[in-house]
Amino acid sequence: MKFTKAQHAMEQIWAAILTRQLSLTARAEGDYPLTVSALCEQLSLSTATARDGLHLLAVEGRVLYQPHLGYRLTPLSQADWQALIQALKGLCGAFIDSFPSKLNEQTALQVLGLIHSIQHLPAKDSADITTMTYWHQTLHTQLLCGINPYLQKALIPAIAQHQRYLTHPDVKIDWLAQWQQLFPIVRGLVSPCPQAYTRRYQQYWQSLNQHLDDQLTALTSGQFL
Repeated sequence: MKFTKAQHAMEQIWAAILTRQLSLTARAEGDYPLTVSALCEQLSLSTATARDGLHLLAVEGRVLYQPHLGYRLTPLSQADWQALIQALKGLCGAFIDSFPSKLNEQTALQVLGLIHSIQHLPAKDSADITTMTYWHQTLHTQLLCGINPYLQKALIPAIAQHQRYLTHPDVKIDWLAQWQQLFPIVRGLVSPCPQAYTRRYQQYWQSLNQHLDDQLTALTSGQFL
């Protein structure tokens, strides 16, 4: 798949957000403005590509846009985290409730291909938190949208917001252990008998979110980027 300039800009901006490379200052309301001028200065983007990249991020629900207020990045906070895990719990339950007796062949092959790609990542990528969370997001999005494409619009912004918590500098994830736990479950979900693995998939998400919750609770009772 060949990306457009706007798509490249979108991914560059999002990567800079996840790695905290962007220098963002909170407004009094508690959110963080994302301006075209700041992106051009800090990421060496042209005005047109920065604007197009922000637009695509807003379309996907990764950042928020309001007329007259522009684009903004919502802060990470305990309250937002609790709302997010409840939303993910509901979405995961909806996907599992609509899980077919067997996934379509195209989705199964795409998911297995992603697993193969993750297992053969170069060592430098396997040690990079942003890269690992990107593959984590991609794998789950592909799987869940293959199960129920009608929930894709709600899923993508939730998974993207979850990705920001996974990349928080004070959150520690043992990705090798995560993949060892997840891959057998996902392979089971794309097997001829997937129903035996749906409960384990829900438990995987519960375990991951509990791990994040334990670490985030120790950080602050307020907001944190």
